[in-house]
Amino acid sequence: MRAHQALILGVLFMVEEMISDLSQDIRVSIAEDSSVPRNVRSNVVTGLETYLMNEKDDLDLRIYSTISVLEEQINDTNIPQHARTRLFEFIRDLEGIVRKWDNKAK
Repeated sequence: MRAHQALILGVLFMVEEMISDLSQDIRVSIAEDSSVPRNVRSNVVTGLETYLMNEKDDLDLRIYSTISVLEEQINDTNIPQHARTRLFEFIRDLEGIVRKWDNKAK
């Protein structure tokens, strides 16, 4: 039992590190890109801070709430195509984190 708990804690630490790295990538790619509309940049940063980096909530809630925010921004008609593509990539990466967590936590 203790080995399983240690494994879960190790995986959780790894997942939190992946989330932190991905959050930084999103900030650099979207929030700091002046070609992306200000409202999109603001909404992305708010989504990261409110949901993804909020360690008080369950991991799947954090990730799926962040995905929801990113999907809303994808639908903005003013977003440049390169930023839309990056948001799709980030969503894919976030879904991959959930899959890894689900597989390891069982």
